[in-house]
Amino acid sequence: MLLLALFLLALMLRGLGAVDYGRDWYGPGSFTQINFDEGGSCRAALNAFPYTPFVGQQTIALTKLTGQEVPANSVGDHRAVKSFCHSPGHLGVARLYSAATGALTVVALYVLTLLLFPGERALALTASALLALSGWHISESMVATVDAPSTFFIYSFLAATLWAHRRGGGRWLLAVILLLPAVWTKYWLFAVFALSILLPPSVYLRVVAGVSWQRWCGMALAYGLLFAVATNPALAAPLPWVVPVLFYVTVPWKSLTRPALALLLLAPWLAPLALQFEPFVAYSSGSLTGRFGTDYGAIGWHKFLRNGLNLPIVALIGLSLPGFILLLLAGTRFFRSPPTSRAWLVLLPLAVFALYMVFLAPVTYYRHYLPLLPVLCLFAAYGLMGLRERFRLPVLALVLLWQTALAWDLVSDYHFDPRRELPRWYAEHKPQRVLSSYYVNPPGTSGVRHRLFRVRDLVPVPAYGLRGDTLILSENWYDTAFANELNGPLVHDARRLIKTTPEAVAFYRRVLAGEDPWLEPVARLRAPTFMPELLLHRATYGSFTQFVGDLVILRIRSDVPGAGL
Repeated sequence: MLLLALFLLALMLRGLGAVDYGRDWYGPGSFTQINFDEGGSCRAALNAFPYTPFVGQQTIALTKLTGQEVPANSVGDHRAVKSFCHSPGHLGVARLYSAATGALTVVALYVLTLLLFPGERALALTASALLALSGWHISESMVATVDAPSTFFIYSFLAATLWAHRRGGGRWLLAVILLLPAVWTKYWLFAVFALSILLPPSVYLRVVAGVSWQRWCGMALAYGLLFAVATNPALAAPLPWVVPVLFYVTVPWKSLTRPALALLLLAPWLAPLALQFEPFVAYSSGSLTGRFGTDYGAIGWHKFLRNGLNLPIVALIGLSLPGFILLLLAGTRFFRSPPTSRAWLVLLPLAVFALYMVFLAPVTYYRHYLPLLPVLCLFAAYGLMGLRERFRLPVLALVLLWQTALAWDLVSDYHFDPRRELPRWYAEHKPQRVLSSYYVNPPGTSGVRHRLFRVRDLVPVPAYGLRGDTLILSENWYDTAFANELNGPLVHDARRLIKTTPEAVAFYRRVLAGEDPWLEPVARLRAPTFMPELLLHRATYGSFTQFVGDLVILRIRSDVPGAGL
């Protein structure tokens, strides 16, 4: 009954936001598209976007059940497909699909935890409660990206695999069936590492005997660092073939069995060999340039600090500060007395994925870390159970209350999105010609003339004032010039920032500092924030929610001599 209550609570928290987001913002019956990463799988299913179509095929089928058909002859037509996939009808269905799978992840985590810790129902319920109340998971489940469904299918597969491992028989068929969506929903190839649980114990003993579990973990981190260095585009071309030799320093050669010796002699050379395959390069290094200027690979050596910080950031905001402290306690408890059951190998995909996100991932939007959140909830609950019994209930109450307040603060960003203030601001200030950057999404029914603003369109003459009287900049576009989850904290070198150019960086920094003679800051619209985790993030990295950021409104002056920006 408690699990059912948790599921219904999780579904309500995710479903209500999914239904409401973007509706009636600019008038009764209006719909405002905000997150342009939504509907990507739908577009892929209609041959108009290079992505996995698995979720899109399902949301299109569900949309048809509501009486809305894909327009005739639209398959492959980018404009027509985008219009359908971003329509209120399809997005409403796709968001509810995401909300439902997000709520079901709470159940999948409960089952997986109970299989790992048989009989520990309090532990399983605590982990599920932490996930159900996580504001980060709620917000990602409210939108129609594939991240929440992908996380659900991953944990369903892991739970089915562990169930089949414990009980055997025909249950392996369910695990094999669930492997398909676990991989196909988002090309999450890490799922196949869970099949290592099938190897007999004798295989592991022949490899790991003689070396402590902690030492193997240390070598895994060193191996990840090896790949990070070898695949970094800033490394000179011949050096990836030299770096693997450094890995040998970390290996305790005298303690190894012969199979482990052979494995560790050959393993480091996989890094330079993998660089010969373009798909691996794309998923480890990234390109240096793209359609917006620099691309993900331009970050160079700054990638180490960025990736290393992003994981604790999402853990802190996904779990709350008290939950994060429990996670640290779980780490010390786990390393003091590591489990000996082979069942824990079912979590190997998540461990490998965490290493990938820390050392290799070129694309590091926060939502890409979402598959790690449920297992972080599991370990936070494990840390709680390591406390003395008389402390557990008060600490749990504190964590859940804090988690609830953080969820309220984080999810309220969607309901108090700064763009909802634009109709009121327009009515008060009556602009005539507005230039707006990407993701501003100004009111289309205001009667004001709008034009998309891009820094590359700037020219010294004629006067900028002749082309508009107001400029609106969206944080989730101008933050390319500042510290964020893609740039990391080191932003002194404009060539190392993502999706921008040095000229754009200089422009945004100058304008937002109020140093541009042609642009006068008039207003800054932002969603309210009160929780320390989000206040700290705003002070260092800006808004946590990618598509919900501040709006900066500037008056374009026409009274300054020497026309031009």
